[in-house]
Amino acid sequence: MFEQFKDKLVCDYSTRNGGVSTGCYDSMNLSLTTDDALANILENYKLWCGSLGIDTRQLVMLHQTHSSEVIRVDEENCGEGLYKPRRAGVDGMVTNSKGVALITSHADCAPIYIYDPVNEAIGLSHAGWRGTTLEIARRTVEKMKEEFDSNPAELYAAIGPCISMKNFECGEDVISAISNMSVKDIPGAYTYNPERGKFYVSLPIVNKAVLMSTGIPESQIEIDGRCTFAERKKYFSHRRDGLKRGGQMAVLMLK
Repeated sequence: MFEQFKDKLVCDYSTRNGGVSTGCYDSMNLSLTTDDALANILENYKLWCGSLGIDTRQLVMLHQTHSSEVIRVDEENCGEGLYKPRRAGVDGMVTNSKGVALITSHADCAPIYIYDPVNEAIGLSHAGWRGTTLEIARRTVEKMKEEFDSNPAELYAAIGPCISMKNFECGEDVISAISNMSVKDIPGAYTYNPERGKFYVSLPIVNKAVLMSTGIPESQIEIDGRCTFAERKKYFSHRRDGLKRGGQMAVLMLK
């Protein structure tokens, strides 16, 4: 993702491989809300961050609650999560400070990366179905407009690995939430299986529609497409494994 900006950004989504955790957390577990040994999690962060050229003290992390709250962070917030308390009730961050590594936690939910190459600012958000239907992608763009005078027409966005439509089976509650969004009639947002009486929702398609509705051109939005549920050897998945699993992290940082 954001390969065209690799000289300006650190942009990554971790996998479950290359760490020191064992059992159901095997092996690169980065989730602080699991029962994995804290020493293993900290060592995993050192390994992952080291591979990206980031110091763990540059990270800013949240205690996510599937909200649509987005905040601005700066250098003074570095270390929140691993070395200082995390703020709860927030699922997105923006910054224009270089060296501040925005981090969101995932195990099926979609990471939304946004870059403003004109004003040199970034945003990163965590979008499960609740955050998606609460339009956290919109809130992130609006926060960048408010803080950095970002013009949506000049923004670039990427939707990272998450559960695919095929594997995201849900009920009418999710469809009702989609119908209450400001963006209406999103082509391909969901399908229905009458034999199972279940719906199947695409988080990437819905989030892309929200991003486009803010004014970001479709040509400037990329979808990673990898499925956290399907790729068992590469990703942890809450839908697949429940609480007996670790978690991935998304990172976005201005160099």
